Amino acid sequence: MTVRPRPVPITVGLIAVNLAVFALMLRAGAGFWHTPNGVQLAWGANFAPATQDGQWWRLFTALLIHFGVLHLALNMWALWDVGRLVEQLYGRWRFVVLYGMSGLLDNLFSLVLHGNQAVSGGAPGAIFSL
Repeated sequence: MTVRPRPVPITVGLIAVNLAVFALMLRAGAGFWHTPNGVQLAWGANFAPATQDGQWWRLFTALLIHFGVLHLALNMWALWDVGRLVEQLYGRWRFVVLYGMSGLLDNLFSLVLHGNQAVSGGAPGAIFSL
């Protein structure tokens, strides 16, 4: 109990990037409680027609897109709780690979499950896989 925990710069960095993207989206017209689909798509949300039409980068950028402050807050709280532990257990670079690959697989699964029916984003798949 007296040992100070090791720093977790990747977890802190991911949270900072998510908060910064949300703040920039607010300035670009996103809503505080809910964001219109047009804004989400412009910022890189996952949507089958766009992603399958060559915009593969959406599989990763969708990890940074949140649909409102509650969605963001719950995701960042979960990331803070789980990310600190996983980053300390596996190390920084394994944590980055695990988080990135989990997010990629989650977004691919979302494409298969939802198809043209939904715009998706957020990091719950990557966080819950941690």
